Amino acid sequence: MATPTRAFANSKNHQTSKEAIAKETHTSIDEVDKVYEQELTQLASEAKITQYLGVLTTKRVRARLRKH
Repeated sequence: MATPTRAFANSKNHQTSKEAIAKETHTSIDEVDKVYEQELTQLASEAKITQYLGVLTTKRVRARLRKH
């Protein structure tokens, strides 16, 4: 069963972001999905305002994958 964060991460906007990150960073979608889930979970656990979680998560995932 998917966790609430996982269900949120699988929304159409998040999926589009993950696909773009995979293409930009030449990383498999599975790896991007894994990193995205980790970052989103961490941000969501501390967030008081959740409106921009997708934007913040995308930024952090791109930065993290570029370091590799």
